[in-house]
Order: sequence, then C-alpha cells, then structure tokens
Amino acid sequence: MTSFDVVVVGGGHAGIEATHAAWKLGVKTAMLTMDINAIGRMSCNPAVGGVAKGQIVRDIDALGGLMGLLTDKAGIQFRMLNMSKGPAVWGPRAQCDMNYYSEVARETMESLSGLTLIQGELAAFERLPDGRLELTLLNGERYETRALVITSGTFLASRMFTGLDTSIGGRVGEPSADKLSECLARNGIRLRRLKTGTPSRLDPDTIDFGECEVQQGDAHPWPMSDRHHNPVRNDCVCWITRTNLKTHEILRSGFKDSPMFSGRIHGKGPRYCPSIEDKINRFGDRDGHQLFLEPERADIGRVYINGFSSSLPADIQLAAIHTIPGLTRAKVLQIGYAVEYDSVDATQLYPTLECKNVPGLYFAGQVCGTSGYEEAAGQGLMAGINAALKVKNEPPFILGRSDSYLGVMLNDLVTTLLDEPYRMFTSRAEYRLFLRSDNAETRLKERAHQIGMLSDEDYADWQGRLKAMGEVRSFMEAESATPEQANLVLAECGQALANTRTRWINVLRRPGIDPEQLFRVAMPERNIPRRDQWFMYAEEIYAGFLDRQSREIEEQKKMESVRLPDDLDFMQVSVISIESRQRLNSVKPMTLGQASRVPGVRPADITMLYHWLENHRFS
Repeated sequence: MTSFDVVVVGGGHAGIEATHAAWKLGVKTAMLTMDINAIGRMSCNPAVGGVAKGQIVRDIDALGGLMGLLTDKAGIQFRMLNMSKGPAVWGPRAQCDMNYYSEVARETMESLSGLTLIQGELAAFERLPDGRLELTLLNGERYETRALVITSGTFLASRMFTGLDTSIGGRVGEPSADKLSECLARNGIRLRRLKTGTPSRLDPDTIDFGECEVQQGDAHPWPMSDRHHNPVRNDCVCWITRTNLKTHEILRSGFKDSPMFSGRIHGKGPRYCPSIEDKINRFGDRDGHQLFLEPERADIGRVYINGFSSSLPADIQLAAIHTIPGLTRAKVLQIGYAVEYDSVDATQLYPTLECKNVPGLYFAGQVCGTSGYEEAAGQGLMAGINAALKVKNEPPFILGRSDSYLGVMLNDLVTTLLDEPYRMFTSRAEYRLFLRSDNAETRLKERAHQIGMLSDEDYADWQGRLKAMGEVRSFMEAESATPEQANLVLAECGQALANTRTRWINVLRRPGIDPEQLFRVAMPERNIPRRDQWFMYAEEIYAGFLDRQSREIEEQKKMESVRLPDDLDFMQVSVISIESRQRLNSVKPMTLGQASRVPGVRPADITMLYHWLENHRFS
C-alpha cells in the first residue's frame, strides 16, 4: 500500500494551496481529485480578489502561496477597488480567463517534482493503531497517510436546483461525494447544510453592449503578487447594467416554484451574496439592482451575469433576463442554479484547521462553511502548512487577528457557530489599519521564511527592498523640499501651497497626495517600486493611529501567548460562570486570547481564568 505524509482531497483553490504548501515544506504529498483536468476550475465568478478578499490574496502571496501568481498569469483586467477611500480598505481585484487559470493551476501542480496526482474519489478513511489514516477510494484503491486535508468544496452530498428540477452534483457535469459525507458523519463530525448559487451564462454575440456602461481596468494596474515581475494583461472590459420593475415582476411570478422559498432547499445561503430572487424578496422597495457583465475568457467566450445568481425555473430566469437593458435578445448558454451541500461545523477544528476529535484530519475551504475562492485558498494554505509541520513534529503555524486577514478568518470560523456561509469583510478586522494590501510582506514574509515557505532567494530580495525603503525614508527625514518642489506635489491634489522649505517627510504625511508624484519630484534618479511608494505613504498617514493600536495589539499578543492545556476541562474551573465554562468546553480554544473571543464568554471570566491558570502553573 502506497504511503504519504500528507494527502489533500480536492483540486479546487483550497486544495491547490494545501498541496503546494505541504510539498514546499518537504513532506511526501499527494493530491487526490475526482478530475485532474478540473484542478483550479472557476466554477462561479471568473475573478479573484476584491475588498477584503484581495487582502487575503496578498496575505497568501506573502506566505509563499500560489493564488496571486496564478491570477497575475491568467488575469485579463485589473482594478484596485475603494481607491476613493484610504489605503486600509483598498481591495485589489482581477478578472481572469477562467480556462487559462485552470490550465496554469494544473500545469503548476504537474510541475512540482515529487508530487503525486491521483484521480479518484475518496469514499472512506479509517484511523489505524499507529495514528495513520487509511484511505479507501470509490474504485477500491487504498492509501495510507499521516495527515489528511479535505478540501471538498460544495461536493459533499451535493444537490443542484433549478426550479422544480433537481439533480445530483456539486457543479454542472460533476458528481457528488456522498460516500465521504457519510464517512464523516460516522466519525462523529457534525455536518450542516448550506447553499450557494450561480447565475446564467450568456452568448456575447447576442448582447447589445452599447446599451450598457463600460467598465475599464485601471490605467496603471496593480499585480496581485509581488513575485510577478512581468506586466499583467489589462485589455479586457466589463459592462454594467441594471434590473428594473418589469424584471422584478417576472421574478416574483416564479417564487411559487422556487426551491428556496418552497422549502426544498434547507441550507442557508450567503447573506451578503444573495440570489436575485432573495434580493427581490428582501428589498422589495428597490426599483433596480446593479449587474456586472463579466467575460469568462480573454476572447469573451461566455458572459457571466454577476449579481443574478438564481435557482428559479429556467423559463422565469430567461424571461427576466430579456427585460434587462442590453440583454433583450440574449441567448443563455447555461442556466443559473443553486447547490445545496454538506459542510463541517468549523468549531470542531483548531485554528490549525485540524479536527479536534480526529488527529491528523484537516479541513479547508467551502467545506468549512465559507464562500469565495480567496477564503478557500487561504484556509488551504494554512491547513497544508500545519499538516506538514505536524508530520515534521514542528510547532503549529497560527496567525493572530492582528497578523493577517487569514488570522481573523480562522479565529472567526473556529470560535463562532455560523448558520450561513462566511464571507470576509474589512469590517471583521478590528486592526484593519495594520492589515492592508500594501503591507502584507512586512507582516508575513519573515514568518514565512522561518517555516520554509519563502526561499532564501526570495527572502534576500525582500531584505533588499526593506533596506532600500529604509534609505529612502532616511533621505525624506533629512532633506528638505523647496517651495517649488513641494508645490508640484501639493497643487496636483488641490492642497495649500507651501511658501517655505519643508522636510520631504512632512509632505509625504499629507493625506490625499499622490506619492508617485512626490517620489518623482523628490528622488527622480531612484527607481522605487510603485508598491513600496504607496506602502511608505500609508505608513506615514496612519502613523498616529498605528502607534495607539500597537499598544492594544501587544496586550492581545500577551493573551495569545498564554496556551491552554489540550485536556483542560473548563467545567472544573469553578471560578468562572457556568455559561462560560460550557461555551469554552464546546470550543476548546488553544489560547487565552481565543478564549476571550468565544461568543458569550464574559470578560470578567477571562480575567479569573488567567489567574486560575497562574495558580495552577499552566500559563
């Protein structure tokens, strides 16, 4: 029987990152997927990133992951969202050629020397006396592994719905993993039903684009990865249109046959990415909803109606589409549908994403109750890293809420019982001034290098960039701008003009200036990377806030450093309330910091628990 250190089940965005991370950390790794040709398939929106989601991709990239690199290779339009606001909430986003993204992802997996790709379906696993897991495939093949990472997406006991029509599968033309769902239940793992959906795809030759608003990419695009050194492709456009009252009237006529409203779908869908019928039902006073027409490929191929996911009957969807400006004669190539599937209650997992009751078993991605490619990829990265570290008998890799959006997401997932798919927002991060898209490298590259996710060559390059930025800052602090030089920067953004010499650092601290213009004037002979210019600007304009929040973060880190014993029975901690004991026992937090964020646990009880730990010499 073939043995591996880590086996990753699934070839989606979580599976890719988990597999690559485990392989990169030097353990014998295999990816098990139902269809090798489907690796990296974008089954829904053909885009990566956005507000908060783009920050996750930048975190992944700084930790040595793949999503940013794959996106830069397959991207066809790049935009930085929220640029009218401060850098703390900017969100890089890229429209991708979905076929090329999958092709590049598959080629990347196939190029990893020593990685094994297995085509098949996991039917069951069993824990052996030596702690290994024995895997049984649907075709009878067997494998052994020291760690198993399940990234099954929406394929566990999955069903698809369009009106009264129901079919088995997690994506059009692809099967459901029913046996694996049954195996998880047999192993005592709590499952719950969730729902997601996807819109119709249209033939671009039947769309009147002239009736829609054109949405261009940025004039100067931002790559997702700081390791991608070639210009990105940015020549494709998207279009904007809207529903109207006639659209809504037709959609309402199909509510009686909607599987969501009739109770045939029991799982709850994502609140912040609702189906079009859910929007009409919840926001009945609106006279229209904005839709984005997005090309799925560089040659357009098919058009994705972002904002119009639906499980209504096909004839209702088609009639409603034909009321929308630009789509009155549109031909539907694939009708929209909903997917209901089993997911894992993530409060059964440690922040490493290892299952508390089945050592060596990890989960990542939509199977953990999240929505979105980016959230899935981030979990896959962390699960793959921690599975490999466990095999190597090295300490786990855990990120705190002040370290990254990944740390915020994982903490939310393992401490909060969710009843709907989780989506990342900047508002979820209390330290979002620290968790910007421009400073992912400063937050995470050192730690990535320490565990082996960042090569010595990449680390040396990063150290060189840090040194160069230090030299630039020293220049800005020491040298002064003439009034004429300062005014070249200030006048462009409508600020008060200078009439005396001033240190360049004071000009850099002016909110609203264009730092690229400043550095062109201040240091014309120096080639400063664009991303570094904006990073230095953000650090200066947020300096006062960062200083104050730094103190809060230090307090938080002290609590995170207080580890809780794995076998601690909180019911025996009589100094805290019964309610807090029960909630802590159900979650089993790994640190005092995580315990403080368990919903329903009183702050006073955390203080008492800290003193109790001191007295029992656990801290």
